[in-house]
Amino acid sequence: MYTLYWRERSGAFAPAAALAELDIPTKAIPLDRATRAHESAEFRAVNPMGQIPALVLPGGEVMTESAAIVLYLADSRPDSGLAPALDDPRRARFLRWLFFSQCNIYETDLRYTYADRYTADPDGAAGVRDAAYARLDRLWDILADAMDDHGPFFFGADFTALDIYLAMLGPWHFDPPALYGRRPAIERLVRAVAARPAIAPVWRAYAMGGA
Repeated sequence: MYTLYWRERSGAFAPAAALAELDIPTKAIPLDRATRAHESAEFRAVNPMGQIPALVLPGGEVMTESAAIVLYLADSRPDSGLAPALDDPRRARFLRWLFFSQCNIYETDLRYTYADRYTADPDGAAGVRDAAYARLDRLWDILADAMDDHGPFFFGADFTALDIYLAMLGPWHFDPPALYGRRPAIERLVRAVAARPAIAPVWRAYAMGGA
């Protein structure tokens, strides 16, 4: 049994959606935002960073970092198609854009949403947020330009864990309708992922919003 520590509208969505898509039995432990349960000693014993998600594997090993978890789960079931095989020509592209999404889009979104965490200057948060605001759309443009033109997924008709990850990030944009209006391929991808039978209940549980 896998154990996933999660919270609504958090980075745990992507692992939860991958687990659902793979039909892997999972114990889900919610961490209450109001009580700041992620800062508790109990959870920090699982993840010293106090960050969500954390996935405890059946053998007791703990995984953190949402992209690493998604990649691990996809590779653990190679027949699922959630990750291109090592000898698949698309593998390098898959890895590039999965980690681009985490290291750039996800991180920039955090800087916009939690700007005060990224400066020691009490008056510096506005500057951090402004820089993130200016950067985020450019990152999405770079990502969208790399997508297959035909969709609905990043690799066209082939659904992968990268699509799950991007579908998580899309609704976190500071103005999703504006993003989708500029880059319709992103909205098409988000809607296609949210509508998948295994993922739709997870989408609702995580309160990901309209898609």
